Amino acid sequence: MPRFRYKARDKYGAAIVGLMEADSQGIVAQHLADIGYAPVSIKMEGLGYDIGKALERYYRIRPEDIVVFNYQLATLVKAGIPILQGFHALVQQTTNRRLRRAIMEIYRQIEAGSSLSEAFAKHPAIFSETYISTIRAGEAGGFLDEALERLASLAEHDAETAAKVKAALRYPTLVVAVMGLALFIVGTFVIPRFALLYSSFGATLPLPTRILISFGKFMQRYWFLVVGLLAGLIAASYQYLRTEGGRLRWDSLKLNLPIFGPILLKISLSRFAYILGTLIHSGIPILRSLEIVAQAVGNIILLRAVEVIRDQVEKGRALSELMVANPLFPPLLSHMVAIGEKTGDLDSMLQKVSEHYDMETNYAIRNLSSTLEPFLILALGGILILLALAIFLPLWNMAQLIRR
Repeated sequence: MPRFRYKARDKYGAAIVGLMEADSQGIVAQHLADIGYAPVSIKMEGLGYDIGKALERYYRIRPEDIVVFNYQLATLVKAGIPILQGFHALVQQTTNRRLRRAIMEIYRQIEAGSSLSEAFAKHPAIFSETYISTIRAGEAGGFLDEALERLASLAEHDAETAAKVKAALRYPTLVVAVMGLALFIVGTFVIPRFALLYSSFGATLPLPTRILISFGKFMQRYWFLVVGLLAGLIAASYQYLRTEGGRLRWDSLKLNLPIFGPILLKISLSRFAYILGTLIHSGIPILRSLEIVAQAVGNIILLRAVEVIRDQVEKGRALSELMVANPLFPPLLSHMVAIGEKTGDLDSMLQKVSEHYDMETNYAIRNLSSTLEPFLILALGGILILLALAIFLPLWNMAQLIRR
């Protein structure tokens, strides 16, 4: 179907620019008139291949972009600005090209008569099921601005947690990278020069030196095989993790890691409590809320546990009773849920649980570097000893040979 780019003015004289699919210019003009816009110009877009549009799907939308978008839209809705006019303003203010394209398409779908939640649902790669269901509940209950603010708070919560984890892992990652780089440089460029000097005396090289020389020669001759093997392993791992069995094993491994497992579980439980509380507060039924939150916790082990709980809740059992029977859910969570069920304040109790796990997660993340420090020191010390032996043992032996 042809697409027409139009310019129009609303009843206040504000300029409106958009894109619409229609059979003819007349249909576009009639539609604009029906929604109260005065057409200024309507032009058919070219049908050529749009490379920029094709590349936009690969642009990354940061969590911060969604947070800002939600707060802006919530402010516009709360101010009573018509939704179409609000989306027109958001198109002008959004810098991320992929998000801006999505906002423009949502704008056109609303123009064509779709509800806000229906328009958002056309973009599942950007807006999750949690997002769409909360918007739908906000539309039905008349609290769309509050729903948008809660969604912005959820996105902000996830972004802050991810940023803290990245910041905590930055130092250990840097240390490991520097150790690997030092080992590569010394083994490839430094040790071979000592070996040439030492071999002129006709002596046998010490074992640490021979190990590093062999490593350096191997990297010089077969570096492309190493790079290809690593790339192949990464690609194969990525494909394996996309399978149900691969994801199940990976998520199970993550939860059982010595240091990171408890932190990852707390992050997932915090997200579970936060999203479930948000959905219940938005008026979404408990069964539908559990169905949505199961897909949003980010771990297939927890997902399956929530799905089992949902099936039992559907049969009439209490949510807290089912959580007590599952070892993945700590006593604190099940007890707070039980209190919320008795008092009818489940959403508030879940928010408090989320805040508690956020506090524990923040404490664990702050201490992550100090927890990993002994292991890093041991690894760094082992590599330094190997390098020192590989360099200084030949020098020591050469001094003894010269004395003879």
